[in-house]
Amino acid sequence: MRWAIYILAVLVAVAIDSSLGGVLKIGDAQPRFLACVVVYAILSAPRAYAVRIAMLAGLLADLLSPTIRPDDSQLVVIGPWTLGFALGALAVLPLRSLLYHRNPISSGFATFVFSLLAAIVFVAVWVLRINLLSDESPSWWPGTGASEVWHQSKVAIANGVVAIPTVWLLDRSRGIWGFSTAKRLVHGAARETV
Repeated sequence: MRWAIYILAVLVAVAIDSSLGGVLKIGDAQPRFLACVVVYAILSAPRAYAVRIAMLAGLLADLLSPTIRPDDSQLVVIGPWTLGFALGALAVLPLRSLLYHRNPISSGFATFVFSLLAAIVFVAVWVLRINLLSDESPSWWPGTGASEVWHQSKVAIANGVVAIPTVWLLDRSRGIWGFSTAKRLVHGAARETV
């Protein structure tokens, strides 16, 4: 896997999310292309890199999504999306053996699972932070954590829908990503490219 290509794809996804993402709203849920890029990389990269590449993208998501304080200053909290992306990666890893990773519909399902688990951890970390510090409010304040989980569930569905064409396009550039391919024997005479 070529890290430079992955980092460039993550930066492009973040730029699209922050600039054009509002155009693709499905109801009140704005899909995120960052999750699509991360899941595509997790499904294709070596297993040893999966959590690292997810946490790198989660760190970038934390850095670029500050919370506005009541005094109009910004608060950057590193951790909610980073840990959420790590759990999402750990959930998608077992799906690699169940799903055909080059199928966009399979990638859409994996993106939904990834996004949903990342959002649950995001809300849990913020609730824990509120209980420990009791002076910072998350971006969804004055709503509840449950309402944010519901909203993020709709975003996860939107991410899964958007992942189908996005992963299909990303798969067309598979050669520049540097993913290794190997043949492995499966039962019978068939061979599957990994």
